[in-house]
Amino acid sequence: MPDFLSPDDAERFVQNYADLILRLCRTHGLSKPDAQDICQTLFLRMLERRTQFTDYEHEKAFLIRATVNECRNLLRRGKRTVSLEAAVTQAAPESQVDSEVLAAVQALPRKYRDAVFLHYFEGYDTTELAALTGCSPAAARKRLSRARALLKTDLEGFYEPIY
Repeated sequence: MPDFLSPDDAERFVQNYADLILRLCRTHGLSKPDAQDICQTLFLRMLERRTQFTDYEHEKAFLIRATVNECRNLLRRGKRTVSLEAAVTQAAPESQVDSEVLAAVQALPRKYRDAVFLHYFEGYDTTELAALTGCSPAAARKRLSRARALLKTDLEGFYEPIY
């Protein structure tokens, strides 16, 4: 294996994983710059990594797990602050519905937030979710069930029921 990856490998990483990593970081409540820093850190880790992945799913699972770990490490070190000038340049939320739902998901305990993100945003089934989060499939299903119950309570009155 060469000591460096080609520009094609770098482009493939960005196309396949950058958006996933940024969204996962944002669900952990990290700012966009923090999410970008984690994405860059993981990209550099991939450049230095000598191990071959068995397939695309193995590589993706590694990056999801590494992203979650990096988010936890950053949160453990404490919240970072930004200047008021930088906060002014932050874009307004797309819509009230999106921001309300996203805020409710971000307010969930970490294990429920990860389960919701991986299942509903990334499309992993409960078996894959269990493997990625290190729990049993039954525990993954229970986490999703509890997360839905918490979200229903948090978002009650925000949406009208559909019958």
